[in-house]
Amino acid sequence: MLITAAVLGICCAKAKDFDMSDLAASPLLAELNFYLNQTHIIKAKEEAQAALIKERANHLQIKQEVNLKRTFVDKLQGKLETLKQEITILESNKTNLEKNCGWCMPGWIFQKRSCYYFSDEEVSSKKNWTDSRNYCMSKGGDLLVINNLEEQQLIRTHLPRRSSSHVWWLNGFWIGLTDAVTQGVWMWVNNVTETSTAYWRTGQPSHFGSQTGNCVAFLGDTLTTWYNANCNQHRLNWICEKEASKTDVV
Repeated sequence: MLITAAVLGICCAKAKDFDMSDLAASPLLAELNFYLNQTHIIKAKEEAQAALIKERANHLQIKQEVNLKRTFVDKLQGKLETLKQEITILESNKTNLEKNCGWCMPGWIFQKRSCYYFSDEEVSSKKNWTDSRNYCMSKGGDLLVINNLEEQQLIRTHLPRRSSSHVWWLNGFWIGLTDAVTQGVWMWVNNVTETSTAYWRTGQPSHFGSQTGNCVAFLGDTLTTWYNANCNQHRLNWICEKEASKTDVV
């Protein structure tokens, strides 16, 4: 009996010690589990942040590639538009050449059953009004006669834009209008009197100063382009006109 009691006492004591140790370890285990969970959370957060950084880098790279491709496409579009414009010009030139072929001499422009010549000379080769007219007549034509608004606009459209002098009225083109016979009565070279339909520049015709004269020149990109200049002293470019003819082939 004594032995049995002793054994039971030892077992109870061990059981009691075990319960106390287990109770003491519970907070430690809970804390350990907490730290383990926190570690997993931190690791997951770090992995998510790394993935986000990688995705942002990929997004930036894709954005840069898209911008480069967009720039490339824009350049191609610009070149395409330029090519379209060049094709339009070439087609227009081809049409003009086909129309001009056999009707006008080389260097002349065929429009509305007439051939027009715009001289484009350097200062040293420009001519006075009389010499300009003689040149046109040597080609079977005469200095330009403007019959209506349509022809005025046509000449304005084809007029060369080069300026060879800082004096504006030395950059014009002689046309076939003069009042050399009767002062103030402007006559075309085809003996038709200039009517009320005229296209004088503002302040023209001028009756004083070094620009004034009895012959008319054409200059400008507006509707009003005429001005008077000195027939003999001023040397300008000129515009010839002649009737288109199929026999006019060189």
